[in-house]
Amino acid sequence: MTYTNVIFDFDGTITDSKRDIARSQLWVLNQLGVHSYRESDLYRHIGKTLEETFADVLPPRMHSRIKEAAELYAEYYPGRSLQTTTLFPGVRESLQRMRSRGLHLAVASTKRGPGILRATNHFQITELFDRLQGSEGLPFKPDPAVINAVIDGEKWDRARTIMVGDTGMDILAGKGAGVATCGVTYGSLSAAELRAFGPDFIIDEFPALLPILGLPPLSLASTHEPR
Repeated sequence: MTYTNVIFDFDGTITDSKRDIARSQLWVLNQLGVHSYRESDLYRHIGKTLEETFADVLPPRMHSRIKEAAELYAEYYPGRSLQTTTLFPGVRESLQRMRSRGLHLAVASTKRGPGILRATNHFQITELFDRLQGSEGLPFKPDPAVINAVIDGEKWDRARTIMVGDTGMDILAGKGAGVATCGVTYGSLSAAELRAFGPDFIIDEFPALLPILGLPPLSLASTHEPR
């Protein structure tokens, strides 16, 4: 199958944002008096909704404060969202190669649209995408709504579309939307964990997507994205 349309998750797939996200979540927990976590303990929760994350990490006796925690995070994180965040190696060069070969690209994320745009503007990659789709007003993954919004809005052929993401929710959402799926192992989950969700492809680095799309490979040694 030749894929002409590529939909990406954002955090953990395009950007290595785990430290900024986890630090903000840790700050919220500390504000609520929870001091039992380290920053690295929170990495696994990235990609979930805020409500799901705080439901997982707050003790049951504090579940009445999940909404408060999510609101604190929403106020605290935007101004700190790009302090340590970087593009994963090879992202910029791979996206440029995809666009130069006529592929259509989009983001479909649990992240809100303004947050996606803030990051793509920061890294100067906004113009590489046909659409930046956040989840405002839409059910979160694994519901396929955010992917369907891209496909229906852009009038893309589902048979020629592939969803790329780092979590099981991305894979399930892609399957629910009736498109091919590709899991990446450098984000939240290992290859074994991703395999349990049955993606069509699994890659260990972003440029490995290029051959799947029928494009020449790109060596990470030739990229210079700062880490």
